[in-house]
Amino acid sequence: MTFGKNLKKARKNKGFTQKELAEIVGIKRSTIAGYESKDQEPSYKVLKKISDALDCSIDSLLAHDYDNYIISETKISKEILNNQELKTFFNEMKKMDSNNISFYRRLIKFIESEK
Repeated sequence: MTFGKNLKKARKNKGFTQKELAEIVGIKRSTIAGYESKDQEPSYKVLKKISDALDCSIDSLLAHDYDNYIISETKISKEILNNQELKTFFNEMKKMDSNNISFYRRLIKFIESEK
């Protein structure tokens, strides 16, 4: 699936017209139409505004399989939200930089291998 098809699905899922999304993002409706039907691609800055407006990740807009990506993303979110330990762990991890996250991931793998 292309970015344009993903964008159209995400926009419709959110209930926006092309014009409404364009107004929120600060671009022309014809630009949104070009993204959806003419294989045009936005700059990163515009892509970020689109993902914010549609309340979805940039990854989901760029995914090869949008529907499965959204299902997977939603499933992970629900798992975290419904498990207090995971939610606490996730909130702590959000505060860390990638080096610390990588360190703790390796540490967990090491501990698991020693059981």
